Amino acid sequence: MMASAILSQGNENKPDIPSLSERVGRLTHAVDFWNGWMVAGLVIAAIAALWLAITTRLTIVRQKELTVAQGDLDSAKEGQLQIQLAAANLKRVELENKMVDTFGPRQLTASQSASIETKLAGLKGAKIDVYVLALGNPYSRTESDDSKKFGVALVRTLRSAHMDAEGWLLESCNGGSVSNLVVSVTGNSSDDRKIASQVLNAFPPEVGLYPEVQNESPSTVCTRFSDLDETRPNKRNHDATISIAVGRKISPLLTREMLEPDDEQNKP
Repeated sequence: MMASAILSQGNENKPDIPSLSERVGRLTHAVDFWNGWMVAGLVIAAIAALWLAITTRLTIVRQKELTVAQGDLDSAKEGQLQIQLAAANLKRVELENKMVDTFGPRQLTASQSASIETKLAGLKGAKIDVYVLALGNPYSRTESDDSKKFGVALVRTLRSAHMDAEGWLLESCNGGSVSNLVVSVTGNSSDDRKIASQVLNAFPPEVGLYPEVQNESPSTVCTRFSDLDETRPNKRNHDATISIAVGRKISPLLTREMLEPDDEQNKP
């Protein structure tokens, strides 16, 4: 009886091995399953971290390139603006110079004198007188001074072209008047007229003048002659058969074409 009771009690406390084995199997499978997902998550996290590092690096690099490119664009725009401003300023200066040349005092710049000298090539030694009329009313003192200064510059230009040029200031002229610049020939010499024509053609467009060679010099109606350039007395008498008379400047009427740049005027 005693042995039977002990055996019965042992059977009741005996573990259910199959059930425990099944549970361990399920838990093992679950652990493996979630371990797999954890590994996958770690892989994904690593990839995400790598992707984040790459994209961050690329963003920084591209941002630097964008900054450089934006700087280049700003510099290019600034350079273009400066070019446009310089072109506009150049046109403004050209217009101002054109207005001064048209309506201001006459002058011969170094480049203008050089151009005239080139056109006078071949006239070395040719004799020519330059006359400036010192007139009062209706001429103003300013106009007379302008004519005198221009006459002095003209004589110097002719001398630089190796011509025998002298200048005189004319006074006490009976009815004599000259506007702009007039080239004259006294006598009937065909050679003198050819030289006078070449002199006449040497001045445009630098100097405004009467477009034809005249047959009579204004000096014939004047009685008082004095040296035009007081710093350099004349070396001969005023006896040249070819002469240039400088009178007051006659400014043209203001037109739209005068206000346009030269390149606009040359457009077809």
